[in-house]
Amino acid sequence: MKLTMVCDFKNKEELKLLNQLGIKHAIHYNMNDLPDSIDKISEITRYYSSFGLDLKIVESGPSLDKIVLGKEGAKQQIERYKKIIRHLGRMGIEIIVYNFMPQISNDAMVVRTNYEAKTRGGATTSQFIFSHLSDKNMPHDEKPIDKERMWGNLENFISEIVPVAEDSGITMAMHPDDPPISNLLGLNRIMGTIEDYERLFSFSKSKSNAMTLCIGCFGEKGYDISKLINHFSERIAFIHVRNIRGTLDNFMETFPDDGQIDLLKVFQTLNSINYTSYIRSDHAPTLSTESNKDHDGYAIHGHIFTIGYLKGLIQAAIQS
Repeated sequence: MKLTMVCDFKNKEELKLLNQLGIKHAIHYNMNDLPDSIDKISEITRYYSSFGLDLKIVESGPSLDKIVLGKEGAKQQIERYKKIIRHLGRMGIEIIVYNFMPQISNDAMVVRTNYEAKTRGGATTSQFIFSHLSDKNMPHDEKPIDKERMWGNLENFISEIVPVAEDSGITMAMHPDDPPISNLLGLNRIMGTIEDYERLFSFSKSKSNAMTLCIGCFGEKGYDISKLINHFSERIAFIHVRNIRGTLDNFMETFPDDGQIDLLKVFQTLNSINYTSYIRSDHAPTLSTESNKDHDGYAIHGHIFTIGYLKGLIQAAIQS
């Protein structure tokens, strides 16, 4: 299991920190597209390399807003996506983490109703309460399309993209809807259940058609994560680790050791299937020591704690 962590691409101190934590593989986390120039992508990889980091994962990949909702320009966006995949493959990137939610925000329609909730010791975290949801949480003027049309758009995307990804040594790792609710703010969402992923995988048997196992999202849905890991053991390319308390309609993100998901059991299961790919800390509470008070789940001190905890879980799982 290879630990990675999201940090501010422009913050050199945070990039140095990754090395100090023993992390060797970088994630380029940019929800606002990637360049389609190989020179610019090469520049990004060299930049990470200058900090002793090998860039292996990009989140969330090239833009696909037109593709998801079948808008005018979707075909051109697919062709641009293919071009970028080929560039990424040449640069040694292994995984593109993407999602198929309507792309109506800077975080691709990850929806929360409160970013000032308090968890252990008064640390600030995010919360979702369905009954508190309103247009004010994420205003948009997007027109909905029905689910079967979205599924058709996804099937076409997979048929076009996966062969190129396979040829380029890239794995496409689909992230679930967050939260995994099938309609939010009037817009349909199609990737939230086991059955949804089985339908995705029916579109292509290629190992390049894979999943990002987001423990938090599937925990919100109420799934037994260990059973889920065994069920999709051949399809898991990447793992996001966070813990929660609550239910799909009312949950809070917590520290990894303070939620309802048994993460030790999860890591023991990963060890039992000989999982050797990448794992990263997901949204973490904001600690009182943070100078960055944006409360977006990516303030660095909470992730330092999480990485240490995940290292301990890996060691405990291997030794158990």
